[in-house]
Amino acid sequence: MEITFSVEEQLDNLLGRISELTSNLEKLTKQTEYMEKLVKAKDLKPYEKQEDLKKKLGISQGTLNKWVAMGLEKQIWSDRNIRYEREELRKFLKNNFAV
Repeated sequence: MEITFSVEEQLDNLLGRISELTSNLEKLTKQTEYMEKLVKAKDLKPYEKQEDLKKKLGISQGTLNKWVAMGLEKQIWSDRNIRYEREELRKFLKNNFAV
């Protein structure tokens, strides 16, 4: 009895599975990031100061700037008083990080 199989076919199947697993891992990573930030957002004040927001969420100014560029609304109360509404932040996280 002789059994033949295509190495190329097996390799294609393996590569497809690796691609699928990589995609799933990216989704899980995004979901984990979302959940971590959402849990931390529950402890924020209704209108959190920018510096306090960064500390409580464990994010940098660069990340916050990226989020603002992605659509997170900030409220400028004065030249030195920038705040973020808790519910707006929760909506932003859900829209951009939930899978």
